[in-house]
Amino acid sequence: MLFAIIFLIAFVLLGGFALWLSKNVEHGEARFDTTRKVKKPDAKDATPARRIDDS
Repeated sequence: MLFAIIFLIAFVLLGGFALWLSKNVEHGEARFDTTRKVKKPDAKDATPARRIDDS
């Protein structure tokens, strides 16, 4: 019984840490430059999406 309680407490703490970490770590491409200002994407790099044919 004691093992189950310890396991559940560890599971909740680990889950909470994982959620906190996922909110505080930047994912994907950088959104800020070195001055902490939001980067604006260059319009010349943007291309429209193209549909992929199944044939």
